[in-house]
Amino acid sequence: MRQYFVNEILSDDAQIILGAEISHHLRDVLRCKENDKIRLVDANNNLFLASIHLSATNVIAQVQQRLMNQEENKEIIYCACMIKKDKWEWLIQKAVELNATKIVPIISNRTIIHIDEQQLEKKLARWNKIALEAAQQSNRISMCQVEKPIKLNEIVKYKSDINIVPYENEKNIHILELIDSSSVTFVVGPEGGFEEKEIEFLKKNDFVCCSLGNNILRAETAGLYVLAVIDAKRSNL
Repeated sequence: MRQYFVNEILSDDAQIILGAEISHHLRDVLRCKENDKIRLVDANNNLFLASIHLSATNVIAQVQQRLMNQEENKEIIYCACMIKKDKWEWLIQKAVELNATKIVPIISNRTIIHIDEQQLEKKLARWNKIALEAAQQSNRISMCQVEKPIKLNEIVKYKSDINIVPYENEKNIHILELIDSSSVTFVVGPEGGFEEKEIEFLKKNDFVCCSLGNNILRAETAGLYVLAVIDAKRSNL
């Protein structure tokens, strides 16, 4: 059953006219029929079951009942050094599917991707659209926000209860040992890895180095590995 986020606050018997983009998706892409069911998440992150009604110009959603929200875990902030466009957009999609609550693009010394300031707002809008679609597709109750790119030394603004940096030279501490139900921020380096002085900066700011196993992973793979471990570990607490 397809799920959509709406800006309204819904009640058990609410009726709303769906926006043009959602209406187009339901009517023209999915070819939905009268009284087909969808899920709606409102502005307060409440989940509802609704039926749809097709008029000549609009798609109307009639709320049927409020559904029990799945329990949301504490925040997972994924600070990712930027990589090439196709891999970056794929990373956003998969990170949202794996429950990242915020994605922070990072510019490090070895980052080879640079964003033109004049194109930044357009790119942010595209990244957040990808995140929204991934959240809807995976039936998440909360959305994931993609932030504006920052330099590595600004990462302290995004610290959580647990702060982690996967590092290939760390052999003693595996990420599994660090994860519990607390909020977590983790940062993954660029394709060439972090410079030693960047690792020292992160350590001084309470980021703990950890291993992701014996293999050297690509930047996008490493981030998804971390998210999968967090999800698996929290599911068993």
